[in-house]
Amino acid sequence: MFMQANDFGLDEPLTCAVVAETVGTAHSLVLRLARQGLLETLDSDAEEPLLPRRVVVQLRRMQRLRRDLGVNFAGAAIILELTGRIEQLNRELAEIQRRTT
Repeated sequence: MFMQANDFGLDEPLTCAVVAETVGTAHSLVLRLARQGLLETLDSDAEEPLLPRRVVVQLRRMQRLRRDLGVNFAGAAIILELTGRIEQLNRELAEIQRRTT
């Protein structure tokens, strides 16, 4: 059985300031990425949205893609979304194969 993201408290809400401090980046960058829809938010209608804890990992990966490959944040968000979908499909395929053998 696969672990769900919320099994590790990754849905815990954090402010943009806490995310920025944790990742070591500017508060304004985190806020801009959240408002542009490049980071997952829990309450996008608020003046400053709350972000799930998993955004810390997402933002670190986005920064690594920028640094290592020169990808902009929009491109990094797309890459992470697509790799997440591929991982999910691979899990589903493995489960199907397990049940049929």
